[in-house]
Amino acid sequence: MKSILLENEEYILARYRNALKKQGIETIEQLLKEYPTRYENFKVSSIKNAKLDEQIVLEGSIQSKVTVTYLKAKLSALNFLLEVEGRIVRATIFNRTFLKTKLDYGTVIRASGKFVKTMNNFTISELIFCDEIDREIVPIYKTKDISEAKYIELVDKVQRKYLDLLDEELPKKYVDKHHLVDIYTLTKYLHKPESEEQINVARKRLKYEELLKYQVSMKYLHYMREKTHNCPVIEYDKDLLKKLELTLPYELTSDQRQVINEILNDLKAPYTMNRLLQGEVGSGKTIVAIMAILAVVSGGYQAALMCPTEILSKQHFDTLSSMLEPFNISIGLLTGSTSLKVKKQIIEDLKTGKIQVIVGTHALFQKGVEYEKLGIVIADEEHRFGVKQRVMIRNKGEDVNYLKMSATPIPRTLSISAYGDMDISIIKEMPKNRKPVNTFYVDNKNKNSVMKHMKEELKKKHQIYVVTPLINESESLDTANATEIYQNMVRYFKDKAVVGLIHGKLPSNEKEQVMKDFLDKKIDILVATSVIEVGVNVINATTIVILGAERFGVATLHQLRGRVMRSDAEPYCFLLAEHKTEASEKRLKMLEYTTDGFELAEYDLVNRGPGEFFGEKQSGSMNFKYVDLRVDNELLLLANEDSEEILESGELFNNEEYKVLFETAKHNYQLKLEELD
Repeated sequence: MKSILLENEEYILARYRNALKKQGIETIEQLLKEYPTRYENFKVSSIKNAKLDEQIVLEGSIQSKVTVTYLKAKLSALNFLLEVEGRIVRATIFNRTFLKTKLDYGTVIRASGKFVKTMNNFTISELIFCDEIDREIVPIYKTKDISEAKYIELVDKVQRKYLDLLDEELPKKYVDKHHLVDIYTLTKYLHKPESEEQINVARKRLKYEELLKYQVSMKYLHYMREKTHNCPVIEYDKDLLKKLELTLPYELTSDQRQVINEILNDLKAPYTMNRLLQGEVGSGKTIVAIMAILAVVSGGYQAALMCPTEILSKQHFDTLSSMLEPFNISIGLLTGSTSLKVKKQIIEDLKTGKIQVIVGTHALFQKGVEYEKLGIVIADEEHRFGVKQRVMIRNKGEDVNYLKMSATPIPRTLSISAYGDMDISIIKEMPKNRKPVNTFYVDNKNKNSVMKHMKEELKKKHQIYVVTPLINESESLDTANATEIYQNMVRYFKDKAVVGLIHGKLPSNEKEQVMKDFLDKKIDILVATSVIEVGVNVINATTIVILGAERFGVATLHQLRGRVMRSDAEPYCFLLAEHKTEASEKRLKMLEYTTDGFELAEYDLVNRGPGEFFGEKQSGSMNFKYVDLRVDNELLLLANEDSEEILESGELFNNEEYKVLFETAKHNYQLKLEELD
């Protein structure tokens, strides 16, 4: 369809065109593709079937003057008598005073609502005017300055005139393969449905189309990355890697070996690595990163390891320094607290190549930091960094290999959608010396047993985390709650233990100091919000007590308990619920017998949504217009398979039927390039 402007349609008045323009609708195609947000079913039932407090749709005529009553601030009521099947009922509709001028004596309406208190008092939730809208299923649009009736009338007129001119955007092969409706049927069903079945059929096509366009765009990004051969091939020293492996006090798991080989193959490729490494807390991601770093350095390039906190940076720096000491590799540490004198020298040594490996926080990509020959960037807990930070560090070297590491198990559907342009490696197998955490769901009457356990662990000189419950309404309330629990712990363990406190509102330097004190065993019990979910390796911490555990997702709880599985001592996790329900008890008891983080992550996706993994503000690619990954995962898998086939077959580049898919993919690729500039 050519771009036909609404202003060319005489039957669309100027005031309606202006109102549509404010919503970003300027063409016929845009109007037809602005689908309803929901539907109201106004299929009429007989008043004889009505029951108290049950939703029902009645049709009747107004038999009185309409009055307005103001009950209190921001609460008004319209009242009138409604005749339904020869019976008079008192009807009320709240906060719709604007309807008073339209509700006249004799006006015929359909009203959805309930009889409240008595069968003579009918409270209306929604209504339509029978002379304006003559249909049982009424589409509800996101409209401003245009009444629902007028908007529906405009869409009807435009549909009758232009529906057949719409261009099909999906290849016929996939419409037929999945028994989808065509673009014309889709548009008709969504704007003027005659049944719920028509809506469902149309929505399936709409969701598949959105997913296919997205997945093709992701695969195209991957295709263009592999096609662009601007990345130097890194010829690493295999003997050095073998030597490092022989120095390890443990044997690599088969998963670790597999992932290391995948990364080494990436380094030998003429295009940039863009890989996500998923592995639960304690699964051995660090040694994989060290192998990658040694490979890059042995090939004559520099490596950067980026961490979300200073204390984690220091811990990684110490580990790297210890393990790479036999290889005479120069390693630097650059954080916000690095002194100006040391910082100046580090920046100079990075620029000349004297420092081969740099570990640090966001300081690694600040202005003025240059690298002689940066070959790889490894981001630990990558999702903790903002987009700008990730872009800046990658731009420190031309076509830099990028490895992201995350201890957050991500369900397959989220991996496909959020990281569809990346290669994904997974470490599921835990090292043989890792002991599973003894996890216990504890109800209120057994809280004393937890306190007793804490005392026993303190006698053994072990350390303990106490995690305070989340309060969704306010971070200030979270902090107040954590502070109160901290004060209670101080009183209870007076003269028996040193109690520390860490929460989200503490300044960064204070957080770092508290965690350092805990790491240095100056604090015995650390009261914390979930900021310790991703944190420092405190080997001596053997117990974690999570209060208000029902407020957390099971994936987050699994992450939290991973904090105490670092030592040879027996690890413990206690899940205390504040408000017990059958559902919350079932969720928390899952953790008693389930140690598979991916299984728990799938559960959270279905029950809590993608925000559980990425945070609502960071979900980015999760912001589909029509798709809900909690229920549409099967469609996503179909779209993912089809997108792979479309790229591999070459149809995307050669077939006119794939033109819209190709243009969408190219547009998204261009946006990605602009983001990286």
